[in-house]
Amino acid sequence: MLERTIAKRRTARTLGIALGGALAGMTAMLVPTDATASGFAAARFGGEHGHPTTDNPTALYYNPAGIALSKGTHIFVDGTLALRFASYTRPAGESDSALSEQLAPGANDGKATLFNTIASPFFGVTSDFGTDFIYAGIAGYFPFGGTAVWDKNKAYQGSEMFPGAVDGQQRWYSIDGTIRSLYLTAGLGFNIRKIGLSLGVTGSAIRSNVETIRARNADGTDDLVTGVDPNYMLKEGRSYVDVAGWQGGFGIGVIYDVLKLGKYFIGFSYTSQPNVRGGMTLKGTLDNALGLGEPSRTDIDLTQTLPDILRIGFRARPTDKYEIRVFADWTRWSVFTRQCLLDRSVEDRKCDFQGVDEALDNPSGFGGNDPDRTIGVVQHLPRLWKDGGGVRVGASYWFIPEVEGYIGLGYDSSAVPLETIDPALMDAHKMSVSLGVRWQVIKNFAFAFTATELAFFRTSTKGKSALHQFQSPTRQPSGNGVYKQFFQLFNLYVDVSFGYRDGKSKEERRKKKRKGAPEGEPVPSSSEPPATAPASEPATPPETTTTPSDAPETDAAPEQPAAPEETTPEGSVPPPA
Repeated sequence: MLERTIAKRRTARTLGIALGGALAGMTAMLVPTDATASGFAAARFGGEHGHPTTDNPTALYYNPAGIALSKGTHIFVDGTLALRFASYTRPAGESDSALSEQLAPGANDGKATLFNTIASPFFGVTSDFGTDFIYAGIAGYFPFGGTAVWDKNKAYQGSEMFPGAVDGQQRWYSIDGTIRSLYLTAGLGFNIRKIGLSLGVTGSAIRSNVETIRARNADGTDDLVTGVDPNYMLKEGRSYVDVAGWQGGFGIGVIYDVLKLGKYFIGFSYTSQPNVRGGMTLKGTLDNALGLGEPSRTDIDLTQTLPDILRIGFRARPTDKYEIRVFADWTRWSVFTRQCLLDRSVEDRKCDFQGVDEALDNPSGFGGNDPDRTIGVVQHLPRLWKDGGGVRVGASYWFIPEVEGYIGLGYDSSAVPLETIDPALMDAHKMSVSLGVRWQVIKNFAFAFTATELAFFRTSTKGKSALHQFQSPTRQPSGNGVYKQFFQLFNLYVDVSFGYRDGKSKEERRKKKRKGAPEGEPVPSSSEPPATAPASEPATPPETTTTPSDAPETDAAPEQPAAPEETTPEGSVPPPA
């Protein structure tokens, strides 16, 4: 009887399930960055050469003062390939309805897995414009982002009774989803060499988008059916969000050359929130196919706030053979308190839930609609994240001047509390180890390759999930369970440079020009012994030598015939030769 009843009514769900499958296929074609630091901060461009004291074009993100340490013009192309393995194991008994587990064992409990291959690009150009004071650059990159395309639950492949269960046990939070921010950045750098100080500033146009599909019921539960035996009806629906918008942001930084010898550097930088303050509003649509109702589309605003970041770094190269690096960051994820979907047709819409600071202490008293504070709220996804940070140490060794080998070790903390973690935005404490090599093939061309293993600590909620305890429209299915993930990252960059002026400052070139040497001719280093005249020839005092400005310059003065010997009165000084 149950099978026949559900089969008769499954046609009412066909459109909703088809919506899910089609949209999942669309988002699977996306190629965003992925989360590899705290939260879903994803900046790994430059490999071990991307840090707050770097001088390559990735400095436009890590610390814009770094572009003022470069020489010439650099075209920098970087790509990271990430292999992501993840799983979520949801224990039995976490479903809102025991009936759902009884009717469809393994539909809402068990192990869900994913394996995704993701590519992330960085492109930047910097130049000193032939000066030794002002520098500029532009770049495009994705510093925030994550994507997940989960595997199917093969036990329900082709199921007519519970067609939605094929999308996996994690489907109530994510079937296929993307959240990312593209930065288009321009920056200026200034190098005050007399005091060893470099300054930098950037401005960014930011394009953020959220695109995700998940299973959803109107009451926030994970019930598969509604009604009573024998008149059960399928309840599981689908919700698809597609929103985007533009924001602005800035970055500032400073790097100090401690001894003004180009060997010891300390750097500080700050990157603002997208939109600087007040969060962002993304506009788009929400497609729902809930219960037995007709599928609907609503124009919505999605509001969220992404973090600002503080960085500090130290780099030392006491000899030409080796270098050490230490750097850290602090990401203010505590501003990421929620993602709120608002019906754009409602005037004076707002999402100002009361009691956010106490939400995790009293989840059953949080998240309900308030006619004065929550107007036009369609969905409310509580995040309530906490600040996260990381530290990294690295070292390089030059086997020969053109070939550098390097290693790095790092730690990043989790930004996601156990109470609100779910498979859509997983995070955990993590360790990383990197190995790489950089080869300066010729003066104007170099490439580097870095392999990084990023291991996340196993995370168990231990029954602390609060998602199913919140009031509607905040309520979601329980996120209790065990979370695991691992990344294998491969980074490759190419650095094409030109326009060098042999590393000399403008003052050095001025001095050399006053001596009559062509500007392009190299100046002997202080370690080279000075040239001396042969012993058989009289030395010529340099202060009496003049060189016509239009005379060609050679490495040695032409041999002059010996002057006739002159006699002078005793005790007098002979005239200069």
